[in-house]
Amino acid sequence: MSYNEMKFEDEENFKSLVCRRLVESGWMDEVTMLCKEKLKNRLSKGQSVKSITEDDLFNDIAPDARRKLPDTIKRELKVKVQNKLLQTAGYFDEIDSES
Repeated sequence: MSYNEMKFEDEENFKSLVCRRLVESGWMDEVTMLCKEKLKNRLSKGQSVKSITEDDLFNDIAPDARRKLPDTIKRELKVKVQNKLLQTAGYFDEIDSES
């Protein structure tokens, strides 16, 4: 397996882990509710659905969504990234990083 194939596989595993943790924590449901609330607010102020862009919605919810991200998930992902970087740099092998 080449370095690029290994990198892609690790990236896909990481993305999968992030998504799984966000769903398990209820964060995804909270963000969905935030989106619905922000859309209702914009619509109640007379803005049409067609005029609301993804960027508008993102800018409305991003600060709240970031604040709601559980610290446990942040710490877990930080450790995984640090371990992968150390492994890639040759500080320890895969067996050591999983213990």
